[in-house]
Amino acid sequence: MIPVTGAGRAPLRIAAVQCCPVTGDVAGNAAAHAAWIASAAAAGARVVLFPQLSLTGYDPDLIDLHQVRVQPGDPRLAVLAEACRQHQVHAFFGAPVAEPRPQAVGGKLAAQGPPRVGVLQAEPSGRVRVAYLQRFLATGEIGIFGPGQGDAVVSVDGWRLALASGRDCTVPEHATRLAYGGADAYLAGAFFPLGAETRLEAALSGAAAGGLWTVLAQFCGGTGGGPACGGSGAWAPGGARVAEVGTEPGIAVVEMSAAGAAGVVSS
Repeated sequence: MIPVTGAGRAPLRIAAVQCCPVTGDVAGNAAAHAAWIASAAAAGARVVLFPQLSLTGYDPDLIDLHQVRVQPGDPRLAVLAEACRQHQVHAFFGAPVAEPRPQAVGGKLAAQGPPRVGVLQAEPSGRVRVAYLQRFLATGEIGIFGPGQGDAVVSVDGWRLALASGRDCTVPEHATRLAYGGADAYLAGAFFPLGAETRLEAALSGAAAGGLWTVLAQFCGGTGGGPACGGSGAWAPGGARVAEVGTEPGIAVVEMSAAGAAGVVSS
């Protein structure tokens, strides 16, 4: 066990889902998300984290070609939202969302710009909202997506959970800024291809070394960006791994508490 802060708060279990969605099948992937949520809840999770663009698979070119967008009121999300309501969990999942449209001169809406890489949250009430827009874009995302403009920290049962997506978690100052801002944990949904195992470990253990519980959900198998290397899991403050999934689909569960980290791997 690694001593950590958190006195006065009940432990919080977070599940990182490592999956291989069907590229472009939002409805089918939402149903699969609901099944993963049920499995995570059975393992005691209160929060369930999915990879970057988990509802579509990681395929920026397909998203661009077919103008794929997912908004909170999308009926395809109903099964996912109901799973969160039934099991009383918070789920964070990835999808391309429409650009927030600012007011132009004269009060009219500005022209629609490129979509954003969104992190959506389904709450225990069943409400779905856009919780975060990815700030830092990878090379293959530039020109297809626009960058988000602000950080996001969500409070769950007294724990402050900072959100990250994709390249965010490889930019050290992103996690550092959130740690200084009072976050307890850093939740990242991402895509790391085969061959990026060392970069994955360095980025996520680095965030944890700055004092944050760090949780990664990423892909395994093939997705639009190529085969992913797996390795989803959790790191305790200080940088030590406490939960890990290998290269197959599965769930890594970490319990954050004042006493330390308890890591569990579920299939």
